[in-house]
Amino acid sequence: MSERPNLLFVFSDQHRACDLGCYGNDKVLSPNLDALAKGGALFRNFYSNSPLCVPARGTLLTGLHAMRHRAAGNDLPINEQCESLGAALQREGYLTGYIGKWHLGGVPRDQFIDKDRRLGFEEWYVANCNHNYNEGYYYDQDNQHHVIEGYEPIVQTDLAVNFIERNREKPWAAVLSWGPPHEPYLTAPKHQQDYYEEVEMSLRPNVPDRITTYGDQFLSRDEIPDLMRGYYAHITALDEQMGRLIDALKETDQLENTIIVYTSDHGDMVGSQGYMNKQLPYEESVNVPLIISWPGNIQPGERKGLASLVDLPVTLTHMVGASFKEKPDGRDFSAMLTDTEAPGAEYCYLYELTACHQSADRDTPAWRGLRTERYTFATLFDGTPWILYDNQEDPYQMNNLVTDPKHKSLVKELKKSLDCEVHLHDSYVSPEILIKDAGLLSEWNRSQAYFNRPLFADDSVQECHSNH
Repeated sequence: MSERPNLLFVFSDQHRACDLGCYGNDKVLSPNLDALAKGGALFRNFYSNSPLCVPARGTLLTGLHAMRHRAAGNDLPINEQCESLGAALQREGYLTGYIGKWHLGGVPRDQFIDKDRRLGFEEWYVANCNHNYNEGYYYDQDNQHHVIEGYEPIVQTDLAVNFIERNREKPWAAVLSWGPPHEPYLTAPKHQQDYYEEVEMSLRPNVPDRITTYGDQFLSRDEIPDLMRGYYAHITALDEQMGRLIDALKETDQLENTIIVYTSDHGDMVGSQGYMNKQLPYEESVNVPLIISWPGNIQPGERKGLASLVDLPVTLTHMVGASFKEKPDGRDFSAMLTDTEAPGAEYCYLYELTACHQSADRDTPAWRGLRTERYTFATLFDGTPWILYDNQEDPYQMNNLVTDPKHKSLVKELKKSLDCEVHLHDSYVSPEILIKDAGLLSEWNRSQAYFNRPLFADDSVQECHSNH
């Protein structure tokens, strides 16, 4: 067994923090994650900087904000020159592996990712992007295509267990990326769906009577409980797989020497504020779970200090004695792991740089914002103040204070802090410049034109469609 700690880094897609037993939701059955949290560190205020799959994943692996890793919108490829957590640990002698959803290769979504585009991950069992959880597939490192029979996360966990069992004599770092609980919601294994059929759902107070989905399509409040049952069924199915991973570590005598991490790339509105999906500054979209376990090395308990995805790879490299070659954007919060009272960040920088994908479908804006210990503040893309919520007095964010005269000075103060942060990254450039002229795309194609509408005129999208 290696003396250096192994790293098992597990993250799901679109799992909001409020929907886990250990985060206070007694409707969700999650015994394995609850036990992991009880023996480790649970972060109450952990945030996705850019709550959209691709930019969040780029940040989660590199410790860089989206303008540095360049995958600023869905289906934009990551800058392959960025050093990832995998490359940093590989340089220190770790065997690295990646299993599951990648979504950093651009388009087409079903492509094979060549070895020089894998950001330092050696073993490779990956689908770039697939959300058909019962008709899945993956490519291995030799470009062999494998069809998955049954529920995709079960087979992905099989691959992770095999990785754990084969590599017990050397230090290893495995990233396991599950696709659920991202929709489609009603596709979890039958026994998990059956469990929630009789569970009465409790909707959050900020779920209105009508929920926007796509364009002029809407859901009613009465339709949300069944979707939540499917969402919860996925979470319970993933929890079952987490139990299998922990059992594999126990059976191979590696549990005591393995750092286990569970988080998610972003959350899901599931009807709150009248929306589905993500890409918004509300808590349901940006607040994600973070549980870190390392027996004997982490003080168990809840952390209330602020941290975000950009900080996590920086912290994990520090924990195993590695580092990034270039200075990342994130901060090391490892002091919070040994001291439950250690302070977190002053604020977390949040943003939606391109109103693409579902934002385009429902006509919600691009924005930038801050989450402080008490407040959520965001501006529109041009810097106009948009929302201000007092999360202490208004935890469901139902009273926007941004135009309240009593909070004028606070808005000014938060805007000043946000301006300083923005000017470190993109200086309030327009979406058109950000995407078309800043080098984020090497060439146009159908998917990128579609997902980044309505930033571009219809003729540009039409030209793209005719050329590809």
